[in-house]
Amino acid sequence: MLYVVYWGYELMQYTIYNIQDAKRAIFILLLVVFGVVNAPFSFAQISEVPNTEEAVNYTIDPNARKEELRSQLKEVQAEIEKYREEILEKKKEEKTLNSEVAIIGSRVKKTELELTQTALALRATELSVEANKQKITELEEKIAHEKTIIAELMRMMYEEDSRDFVDLIMSSGDLSDFVEHQRFLENIQVSLQKALQNVKQAKTNVEQEQLALEDEREAQFKLKTLQEVQRTSLANQKAQRNELLNFTREEKGEFERLLAQKERDIAQIRSQIFLLEGVGISMPLHEAYAIAKAASAVSGVRPAFLLAVLKQESSWGENVGQCFLLNPETGEGVGKNTGTIYTRVMKASRDVQPFLQITEALGRDPYNTLVSCPHANYGYGGAMGPAQFLPSTWITYQERLTNLLGHTPDPWNVTDAFSASALKLANGGAAAQSYDAEWKAAMIYYAGGNWNNPVYAFYGDSVMELAAAIQEEISAMGG
Repeated sequence: MLYVVYWGYELMQYTIYNIQDAKRAIFILLLVVFGVVNAPFSFAQISEVPNTEEAVNYTIDPNARKEELRSQLKEVQAEIEKYREEILEKKKEEKTLNSEVAIIGSRVKKTELELTQTALALRATELSVEANKQKITELEEKIAHEKTIIAELMRMMYEEDSRDFVDLIMSSGDLSDFVEHQRFLENIQVSLQKALQNVKQAKTNVEQEQLALEDEREAQFKLKTLQEVQRTSLANQKAQRNELLNFTREEKGEFERLLAQKERDIAQIRSQIFLLEGVGISMPLHEAYAIAKAASAVSGVRPAFLLAVLKQESSWGENVGQCFLLNPETGEGVGKNTGTIYTRVMKASRDVQPFLQITEALGRDPYNTLVSCPHANYGYGGAMGPAQFLPSTWITYQERLTNLLGHTPDPWNVTDAFSASALKLANGGAAAQSYDAEWKAAMIYYAGGNWNNPVYAFYGDSVMELAAAIQEEISAMGG
């Protein structure tokens, strides 16, 4: 407001010697007052952009809502942790039908709570997404408003600069009035410069909010995927529990006899198929173990744990490896078998260029090389091969893999893909081979820097359960 007061004083001085030009000055002053009152960063120091929570005050008290969500999440997480510990303790007991029923019952309750947890986290993320959208809209409106004022002031400045120098002196009451007039114009120029800087800063803020919005959307996509898998897992667990509860007395005895059996049929285990569902790769378990063991030799990651992660990643995708890239500018693609056009086969700004580099190095046609399709309603596709690496992630491991393998690594080659996953897991600490280290590595594999978010713990727990089952089979083969 100091500018308004100062310009008001200058306007009074200016009016004394030039009534006609004063009309212009009055208009300028009105513009300035309007700009200061309605645009907090106009012609003055740019104000702080409202934070995410303030941006949605017009519809909801976000502080209260987020605090409520945090409180609910904390309660649910405490319950989940209780069941997690209970399951681990029960697994230490001798295996009987009753103990298996109890374990599955605890898993059911834990998964039900995890679904509630995911729903709460989704709601919190949705609040952030909407707040970021609102913030971007407000910033864009302020930029447009600022530009309108600047344009008008610059037009009027141009008119003043175009006036004849001698005419300006003659129209002034005396030389001091002329000097005041010149000082007035110089102050306007200074303010215009500041306003232009503010517009640039606001533009930078918009770009930053766009990046934040993309991050929130990525988190939202990940949570929705998690939610769907949890629902499937819950249905399977309930079916297993019902099946066990329906055993007759004779069947119960047979079940417990099989659980107690120490020796396994090695030939049968060797013939069991290790299937990566999403990418359509299947092989005998002993072959998968041999490849995982080779990857373990260069990474230190336990083979059973590596196989569990790969199986988990593959089985979580409905349309893994079923799309082709069509448009490198937009990331649009098409379904291999259906011909369905997908707008998000790849995130253009992140994965297209690395994908083109990878395929060129391998001599592959980038428009005839399969990648994962996106979910019908959310997220991006673009993941490659058995390990389901995004191109932007694979490229960061390419040089190291080349040195280890002695050739240009191929994400669609099973051996290369296993090795890449092993390196990524080793970076997360899995080479320590303890339960906690592997659990954390699995979480990092899935959620990156957000690995310690309790909402994603379902993934780590699932991987470790699967790794234990695979390890039993491997141990029975003498591995």
